[in-house]
Amino acid sequence: MDLQSFEHLEDRVTEMTERFIELRQAHQKALDDIVRKNGEMEVLHEKLKELQQTRVQIHSRVETILKKLEFLRNEND
Repeated sequence: MDLQSFEHLEDRVTEMTERFIELRQAHQKALDDIVRKNGEMEVLHEKLKELQQTRVQIHSRVETILKKLEFLRNEND
């Protein structure tokens, strides 16, 4: 191998090394994004559970009010 071949090989190794570093950084960013999104999903899931509980409570209270109104209507008939 002559000197020019070594230079070409060195350039290719440098390019591949730089590309590897870029890919590793992109991979780490993707992993970090996944962790962050999972955390956001957990927060949203908890919020959804709270809203569902509130909905059930409201439904129950509306049913109670309707029963009272129905009772008053029946009393007046």
